[in-house]
Amino acid sequence: MYIFDMDKIYEIYLVVIPGLEKSALLEIKEKLCRIEAFQEISNDGLSLKSKNLFILLEFILELRIPTKALLRIDHFIARDLPKLYKKLSKINWNDYIPTKEFEVKVSSHNSRLFDDRKIIKTVKDAISSYQTAQPYKKKYDELNWSVPATIHLRFEEDNCGLSIDCSGERLDKRGIKTLSAKAPMRESIGAALIRYINSSDVNYDVLIDPMAGSGTIISEFFRQDQRNEQREFNFRNFPLYRKFAAQKIERPQVTPRKALARDIDGKNLAAIKENNLEFIENEWLTIEKMDFFKTESLPENSIITCNLPYGKRIKTKEKDIHLFIERFLKKAESLNTKAAFFVMPETFKINQKKYQVTRSERINNGGIWVQFIKVLF
Repeated sequence: MYIFDMDKIYEIYLVVIPGLEKSALLEIKEKLCRIEAFQEISNDGLSLKSKNLFILLEFILELRIPTKALLRIDHFIARDLPKLYKKLSKINWNDYIPTKEFEVKVSSHNSRLFDDRKIIKTVKDAISSYQTAQPYKKKYDELNWSVPATIHLRFEEDNCGLSIDCSGERLDKRGIKTLSAKAPMRESIGAALIRYINSSDVNYDVLIDPMAGSGTIISEFFRQDQRNEQREFNFRNFPLYRKFAAQKIERPQVTPRKALARDIDGKNLAAIKENNLEFIENEWLTIEKMDFFKTESLPENSIITCNLPYGKRIKTKEKDIHLFIERFLKKAESLNTKAAFFVMPETFKINQKKYQVTRSERINNGGIWVQFIKVLF
C-alpha cells in the first residue's frame, strides 16, 4: 500500500547523448505502453510525470538509451544567496539524502546567481542546518552509495530548478560487462543502434556482428527488453522511495532472435562469452573465431552490424578507413546478407550509385559526430 501524497505529481528528467533524443522518445513511448501510471510525457520525451513515484523511479531500469535521470525536487525564484538559503533550508532533505556526504553541481544562464563556489557553499550550509535540526535516522548510515548523492541546481535568469540524481553511475554502465576490448561502443549508442535496426524495413532472423570486440552490440541486442537489475541506483537509497511497498511492473516475455558474434581476437571472444553466458546457454548466441574477410558463408536471412574502426576512436588514416569500408561492403554483398548496419563519422561517404544507403541523424559519440548507416544489398 502506498503512503505517499497522491495529490502530488512527481517528475523525472532524462539526460540523453545529443542526437539520440528521437531514439530515446521512441523507446520511452513503447515501454510506457506497458504501464498506466503516467500522467504526462513531454513532447521530447525527456520529462516524465506521475503520481506514483515508485513506478516512476523503477521505470528508469527499463530504459537503455538515456544516460542520466534526475528527480525534480522543487522549482522557485532565487535572486540572491540569502533567499536561496532560506528556500533550501525548508526542504525535507531527509526524504532524499540521509547522508552528510553529497555533491552539488550548478549551471547558470543569465542569472544573478552565477558564482558556483558561493552557490555550492550555500546549498551545503542549508542542508547541514536542516540535518542538524532534524537528524536523519542512523539506520541509513549503512546504505551503500556507489556514487555520492548529487544535488543539481540549474539557474535560468531568476528561476532555480532543483533536482537530485537518481542514477548514480551513468545509466549506460549496465553493471554486466566484466571484460572489455579496445575502444568499445558506449552501451546507450549500442542500444540506439539496435532500435534503429529494428525500426527499419529489414526483416531478419539472425543478427551478425563479424567484428564484435567485447560484444556491446550483442549485449544490447539481447537485453533491449530487460530491466537493468545488475547494478545499484542512487534512487533506491532515497528514504522517500524506501517507504513504498514494492510494486511489480508487469512486463511481456520476449523470445529474442538469434545472434552470431565473430572476431579474430581470442581475448575479445572471451569477453563476449563472459558477458553473455546466459544467451549462449540458451542457444540464442553463437561465438566463433573468424576473420570477416575470410568468411565463406552466413546464415540465411541475416543482417550484419558492427562498430567499424574510425578516426580518434582507433587511430587510422582517413584514406585507409575509406578503403576499409569499400572492402567491407564488397565482402558483405558477396555473402548475400540482406543489409549492413554500422556506425561511422558523418563526414564519411559511401557510393550511393552502387548501394542503397540511409543515414540516421547525427550523434555525438564522445566528441565525434557519427551516424547510423544502413546499406541494402
